[in-house]
Amino acid sequence: MTKQITKNWWNEFFAEFRPFFAKISPKVTNAEVKFYIQKLNLKSGQSFLDCPIGIGRVAMPLAKKGIKITGVDIMPSYLGELSEKAAKAKLPIKLFHQDMRKIDFENQFDAVGNLWTSFGYFEKESDNLLVLKKLFKALKPGGKFVLQIINRDWIMKNFESNSWYEINDFKVLEKRKFDYETSKSFTVWTFLKDGKEKSIETFIRMYSFHELKQMLEKVGFTNVVGYGSAKEDPISSDSREMFLFAEKQKK
Repeated sequence: MTKQITKNWWNEFFAEFRPFFAKISPKVTNAEVKFYIQKLNLKSGQSFLDCPIGIGRVAMPLAKKGIKITGVDIMPSYLGELSEKAAKAKLPIKLFHQDMRKIDFENQFDAVGNLWTSFGYFEKESDNLLVLKKLFKALKPGGKFVLQIINRDWIMKNFESNSWYEINDFKVLEKRKFDYETSKSFTVWTFLKDGKEKSIETFIRMYSFHELKQMLEKVGFTNVVGYGSAKEDPISSDSREMFLFAEKQKK
């Protein structure tokens, strides 16, 4: 399958995508936050890098529990929104506007997270691997990492060429094609609001558990484990999401 790839699609896409965060209930977020705290062994006073941080869906609840949050994101609008919320709640969250391939933290955080399918965005597989290398570097020795991502095996089992959503007065049509050669999903998103229509094409590299485990181990992570839910279900083709945890060995 030959396909012209839209460069840096995320710059335009995520501004339109913002209403989608309303689809995630506080109950789901709270369960995930509790799961992360448990598996990452996070305690008040420890540090957590959320990259990319988005609007702080997970970071804000963590910060309220006394965890020191640093966030990186490519979207100025998301960072601005989160900065206002953090200030209002008097939460000292540090924010950086940066491409996740270009972060340069070293041995700095007790835990690091890449959440809600924020991985696999780049055309070159070496760039996707670079993200993991950067996140590994950011961890203190003995630190823990979490990757939350959609499961390629679930996508293949439940693939739909078209999807239609309504979120309040916001409507979205997705038209998808899957490239089996590259394991990339190409989607044309059409956003409809206030009588206006806008279409944006995106792509994302989809991964199975074994691929991600190999990538994590390649950059130096150890003790890689995976779950199919925040209830610790095993990963299978029935798991829409995967939660992978790994460690950076102590020196």
